Amino acid sequence: MPRLLSGLLICLIIMFFCVYNFYFSVNFPFQDDFLIIQFIEAASNAGFEFSAVVQEMFRTFNDHKAVTVRLLALIEYAITGHQNFRFYILLVSINITYIFYFLYLQFRKSGLPLYYFLPAPFLFFTPIYHEVSGWALNGMQHSFLTVFTVTAILLASRRTTGAFWLAMVFCFLATFTHGNGVISFPAIVFFFLCFKDFKRAILACVSMVACLAIYLIGYEAGQAGQLPTSLLSMLSSLFGFIGSSMSLWPNPQLWSALWGLFIVGFMLILTIRVASIYFNKPAHIKPGTVELLTLFGFIFITSTVIALFRSWAGTTIASRFQLYAALSTVICYILLLDYTSLFRKKQVLIAITALSIIYWGYAHYALTGMVAAKKTTYLADVFNWQNNRNLFSVEKTIVRNADFYLTPGYEKGFFKLPEPVADKTEIDSLFAASPNPPASDSVYLEDWHVTRMVQNGVENLNHTFVTSDKMPLKKPFLSDRFLVLKDLKTGEVHLLNANPKIEGRRNFLLSGNYYKNGFQTFLRKDDLAFGSYQMAVLDVSFHGEKSFYLLNRGLNVDAEGFSLE
Repeated sequence: MPRLLSGLLICLIIMFFCVYNFYFSVNFPFQDDFLIIQFIEAASNAGFEFSAVVQEMFRTFNDHKAVTVRLLALIEYAITGHQNFRFYILLVSINITYIFYFLYLQFRKSGLPLYYFLPAPFLFFTPIYHEVSGWALNGMQHSFLTVFTVTAILLASRRTTGAFWLAMVFCFLATFTHGNGVISFPAIVFFFLCFKDFKRAILACVSMVACLAIYLIGYEAGQAGQLPTSLLSMLSSLFGFIGSSMSLWPNPQLWSALWGLFIVGFMLILTIRVASIYFNKPAHIKPGTVELLTLFGFIFITSTVIALFRSWAGTTIASRFQLYAALSTVICYILLLDYTSLFRKKQVLIAITALSIIYWGYAHYALTGMVAAKKTTYLADVFNWQNNRNLFSVEKTIVRNADFYLTPGYEKGFFKLPEPVADKTEIDSLFAASPNPPASDSVYLEDWHVTRMVQNGVENLNHTFVTSDKMPLKKPFLSDRFLVLKDLKTGEVHLLNANPKIEGRRNFLLSGNYYKNGFQTFLRKDDLAFGSYQMAVLDVSFHGEKSFYLLNRGLNVDAEGFSLE
């Protein structure tokens, strides 16, 4: 019975993770997702001639040759005639579940009851790496890369010739999925060195060199890489990257670096233990240890490379890399079960399980507002693109630079969007039918001055939030809130995300309300054309029901920035 209940609970956590990500996803491209549209557009212009398709498929972008992702996009286009970014995100959830299954396979070798594994799903299936689980291209690259790597490890562990060469194929696929994929080869080399299998380790090195030779054909260096200016910054990035599961708490860089340092230290001790066979000593190694150390070796080398080339801009604990941090934490937990009697005590297990549940719940509390805001932003841009060929989810320079393939792709139909939450005629009628609201000072502007590290120095950015902490009243959790802007001169209508701030922890626990009253909308300096805009708030419920709130303040945009009328 405990095994059945434990298995059922693990399955429920995985199902919730998949449903959560699917619900908050939208069939809409964001930033690097545009490259999938560019690939299909370029292949279409060449009449899908084989050599042209292969050339486009192997084209480098920002250090990456995303061949496998482009191949998947091409297959989907051949089947459906368009791209579905929500389907890609579903594939990512499946990939992440498979990666977790790899961890379970190694845990099972310990022979411990399944309930000892319960903390693992709570530590792993969280939105902390939402830029993987909710961003189509980024998610496919990182998840497929990891899927290919863990599959190569499973094949290598069979220790047969056929499985070895198949493992090399999966390392090849990893290399042509993401720029870090080539690190899967050194990981497999490490695996064979743990068993003093020098022949296969050398063959893996030769395969890596051959793969790199192919990769470097037509290679173009990216723009983000730069050597660090501080050893401390690099080390804090390295350990922070590995331990950034702890970034939920205050002082995220400190706690992430400390947790990462602990993980690396523990893994180093186990690696030294494995290496005892090189000193003619018996290596008392539990089954599954080498497989988990190999995956961590991949993560550690990846972390080192990213810290080396990205720490010039500060400590690296961005969400897009935190899939590896979650993996590191679960790997560490499984190995602690194997090598310390303390973690196998029932009282300790109960405490760790309880803490992991709290961690899981807090991660969803802290990050769901951000995840939901992205969904609402994409839903708004479905309307904006269809009506104005305009986007607010990315900077205007990206939209302008991508227009040469976004517009043709949309007109040809393979950049196909879902139905918008409302049409322009409906919104115009809502403006006309709404009575003038009473005077109120609840709407205000918040200026946000930030600096962004770029290769040539520091870039100063001025952004603005249009905010109200009073009206409209709290929105239901599953509804979407939009700020509606109507240009008084041209009549153009724009939708923007207006989900309000989330309640503090105490109020959330006492009242059960996730959101505060009011709304909050982010605007960049050049998001809107100069002019005067009438403002309203539109709520769209889970079932599609609409509520419209006309605001008594207008928004003015000029060379000086934003102001309220």
